[in-house]
Amino acid sequence: MTTFQTFEHNGKVLQLATYESPSPSKPKKTSAVRAPGAGKFEIAQINLSNDLTLTAQISGKNIAYIFTEILFKDGGQYYGPIAREYIQADQNKETGGISRPDWDNTINLSIKLRPSLTLLTDGVNSAFAFVTPEGYSNSGCRLDGQYTSADSQTRARITFDSDGKIKEILSIKEKGTKSTPHALTPKPGDTFAPFVQTLTAEDHEKWNVTFAISTPLTFGEQPFQLLTESPLSGEYLAGILVQDLDGKLTRKYVPFTI
Repeated sequence: MTTFQTFEHNGKVLQLATYESPSPSKPKKTSAVRAPGAGKFEIAQINLSNDLTLTAQISGKNIAYIFTEILFKDGGQYYGPIAREYIQADQNKETGGISRPDWDNTINLSIKLRPSLTLLTDGVNSAFAFVTPEGYSNSGCRLDGQYTSADSQTRARITFDSDGKIKEILSIKEKGTKSTPHALTPKPGDTFAPFVQTLTAEDHEKWNVTFAISTPLTFGEQPFQLLTESPLSGEYLAGILVQDLDGKLTRKYVPFTI
C-alpha cells in the first residue's frame, strides 16, 4: 500500500493510497448482443444554479433508478462519491415485495444539493467514508473497503443505520463473477480501510472507474462512527446517474466550486 495523496481538514489527516486486490478477479466477458434491460434513454443537458439547485430532463425507457452524485476533483482525477442519493419518483410500484420507482417517459428534475463531507472514525483516526445508499426505500447506507486481520485480508462491507451507527459487517469473498457474503465479527486490532472510487474521463460520456483506499482504521474500545462535516474547499462535479434495468450506470456532470 502506497500513500499518494494526503488532505488535512478540520485537524484531521485523510489519506489516499493505492489498492491492490488480494484476489483479483478475471475481467468479465463482454457481448455485442444488447441486453433486454439496457437503457434506452437520454440525459439532456444538466444545469446547476448559484444556490446549487440541479436541474435536468431525462427521457426514454428501461430506467431503474436515478441518483444525484457529487465528486471531488484533484488534479486530473475525481474522487467519490462525496454524496450519492436516490431520487424518489412521484409514484412507486412493488415488485416481489420491493418498492421500486415508476418513472414516466419524460422526467423533469429539480434537486437542491447540500454538499458535505462524510468521514468514518475509530475514535483516534479518520478516513474518507464515501458511502452509498443501502436501498431505494431504506434510510441506511453502506461502505465497502479492505478488511485486514492478523492472518488474512479481504473485501468487506459495513452497513450503517440512519444515525451513522454500524448495523452489520460482512466479509465478501469473490470467486469468478460471483461474490459470497459472510457475517464478520471484528477482533481488537483488525483494521478497515474504506474504498474510494477514482474516476477519469475518456470523454464527456465514458468514465474509467478504479479504486483507492483511505486511512486504515482500527477496531478497538470505541465503535466506528460516521461523521458529517463541512466539505473540502476545491473543485467538484455535480451530476445525474441513471441506472438501467441491467444495472449499468450512465453519468452526466456539471462543474462547481466550493
